[in-house]
Amino acid sequence: SVELSNVPFLAGATRLAERGVFSSLQDANLNARRVVADHETAFRDGGAAYALLFDPQTAGGLLAAVSGDKAAAAVAALRENGDAHAMVVGRVDAVGDADSFPARVEIVV
Repeated sequence: SVELSNVPFLAGATRLAERGVFSSLQDANLNARRVVADHETAFRDGGAAYALLFDPQTAGGLLAAVSGDKAAAAVAALRENGDAHAMVVGRVDAVGDADSFPARVEIVV
């Protein structure tokens, strides 16, 4: 699940998204919404912040999967080394059926 309120955005990004200003590749990236457990609710309640999750200018390389028991230490180390915006934005929950891919993602607004 992704805690939308924990996702840091660049200054001004939310304001631009609220005005409908997106990259020309935004629509193509929205194809990934099929993995969101309840896209309509997340879109309605999350607004511009939710839309920014699909912005092609964000870099997936800026996300890291870390064991839950090591997450706080990882964030602390990143912050000590200059990343003031580092934070835990979600968690990976166990799935009942390992063959189901892509996994469903819950967006917590």
